[in-house]
Amino acid sequence: MRGFWRSTGRFGSGPGRGQAGFSLAEVLVVVALIGIVVLAVMPAFGDYLRSWRARSAADEMMAQIRGARQMAITMRQDITVTFTPDPANTYSYYHPIKKATQTVKLPPQIRLSTNPTTSYAPVFKVNGSISNPSSPSVSSPTTNYVELRAIINGSRTDRYRFGFSTAGQVRYSVTR
Repeated sequence: MRGFWRSTGRFGSGPGRGQAGFSLAEVLVVVALIGIVVLAVMPAFGDYLRSWRARSAADEMMAQIRGARQMAITMRQDITVTFTPDPANTYSYYHPIKKATQTVKLPPQIRLSTNPTTSYAPVFKVNGSISNPSSPSVSSPTTNYVELRAIINGSRTDRYRFGFSTAGQVRYSVTR
């Protein structure tokens, strides 16, 4: 086994063996093929990245909303989450532990809209319920909802619609 790893100096040489390597034409063909693949994949990667950012913003907003509800229960203090659409494009709530208002500004490519159109402010109660909920159902809200919109490309817009139930449930549905 030891002799296997020793170099004899004859590896790659001998009768019928020429110089190892690639010709310039072969290298150019490979580079051209890689370029074509990259050009074909780039638009799809851009769409994926924009979609991922929108989903991340929706997930982050859901985490903040659930955190506000949990703080209302544990701190025994009603917490109002205020969603403010254009031009602010923010949502905010009072954080009782930090004793300050937390305001989250959404990225410019993601637009916040609410129904009612001026702003929407559900109140998370100490018992876990929500006043000013969506109706008629949390899974398909028609009034009192929050929506995040992100234009992915010219023909696709992702919409994340958040619904709130009186029992304290918060859900969002995705429409593409």
